[in-house]
Amino acid sequence: MNKKFFLFLEEIFIISVFQYTFYNFLNFKIIPSFFLIYLLFLSFEGKTELSIFLSFLLGILNDFFSKGILGTTSIRYLLIIYLSSFFVVKSIKEKGIFTFIFSFLYFVLSNVGKKGELIWNSKSLLKYAILFSLYNFLIAIIIEIFMREIKRKWEERYF
Repeated sequence: MNKKFFLFLEEIFIISVFQYTFYNFLNFKIIPSFFLIYLLFLSFEGKTELSIFLSFLLGILNDFFSKGILGTTSIRYLLIIYLSSFFVVKSIKEKGIFTFIFSFLYFVLSNVGKKGELIWNSKSLLKYAILFSLYNFLIAIIIEIFMREIKRKWEERYF
């Protein structure tokens, strides 16, 4: 099999472990979405088809972890990733800003009820949407810095 495929599976596994750990072992009111960050990064890098395909699968996995209705997160992921696919983002600053914006939009979408009304009042929604977006922003920045450092070290090695 292709080496890239196994690296890809490893990324999915690591992200799933982080997401599962946050859902099941840490008692936060607002939990960052490692899946959303990963999907946004894929989309920003121009891997639109892959990110849209994974939006469905990771959405189902996310609903399973959070004990939600299967498929609802997939729909939100698909919408957010579709919108983000119009942007090719390279710098850390841009990735952070767009991650914040799309996380905010995702959170607002996640609080729309069955009949189109908001589940939370607007003050609470704004507060928690900003908090969720800030968590995702910080995690995205940390991941991006970490990944760039790893890539730099790999490029410096002589085999």
